[in-house]
Amino acid sequence: MDEPSLDTSRHILANAPMAIIITDDDGLVLWCNKTLTRWLECPPGHCIGRTERALLGKNALVNQNDNTPVNNGPFTLGHTQSGIQRRVVRYPLPPNNGQYTICYFDISEEEMLRNDRNQLAQQLAQHNTVDTLSGLLNTHAINRGLEPLISRSRRYQNPLSVVTMDIINLDEIIQSAGQVAADKVIVAVSQMLRDQIRWADMVGHLSAGQFIFILPETNKDAAVALANKLAEQLKNFTIMISEQASIQAIVCFGVTAWAKGDDARLLMSRSTDIAQVARQNGAFTVEIA
Repeated sequence: MDEPSLDTSRHILANAPMAIIITDDDGLVLWCNKTLTRWLECPPGHCIGRTERALLGKNALVNQNDNTPVNNGPFTLGHTQSGIQRRVVRYPLPPNNGQYTICYFDISEEEMLRNDRNQLAQQLAQHNTVDTLSGLLNTHAINRGLEPLISRSRRYQNPLSVVTMDIINLDEIIQSAGQVAADKVIVAVSQMLRDQIRWADMVGHLSAGQFIFILPETNKDAAVALANKLAEQLKNFTIMISEQASIQAIVCFGVTAWAKGDDARLLMSRSTDIAQVARQNGAFTVEIA
């Protein structure tokens, strides 16, 4: 097949769907195609003799030696009379006889779709209340459920307790048996906890191997009794991770109760902090704050 004629090549470059410029050694624009002038809403002569930075805007960092951008973007391509800010990435071609050809690809729609997707994912995460692995409440749901209980305790002085439970040996399980086995342990423990909690209580899985119980109308002594009961049950609770192998979840507990001046953050933080103390003191320890 014959190569396109010079006129055909010029026509292709001038009307290509991406913006194209040719610059000299000093980085000044010698030629640009119609797409660039359409994007910038200016006549061709407006671009000739300008630097790339003038086209790409002040936010484009340039090399001091040759005045070319230090990276390929994304950039906001200039400013137009209509106020449209087009987002582009830069694609420089190898130099030819002291001239440099640079293409710009419009990614405005791609970035807009990515931003919309990220916003939608955040909204879905806020509305989702269930931890996908354990089937228990997630952190967002626990925080949202705890706030009104704290408000009620402030108003009526109703007792409210929080218990944090950590699986101490989860990292060891991952190292010895793998992540799948660790997931099976979390699922099995979650099912066991769900069966032991009253309908009015909330139990959530905050992170890998960390569980939290929100116990309305429950004072500290009753919460400690629950923690001790769960500790005894988990001592005898074995989890089958294969037909031949079983694992025990070694846990510890941190117990605290609402006090005047507590908000949700303080209450949960005190519970998780005292659970760290329990973790240091060993298997099936229950510590109180």
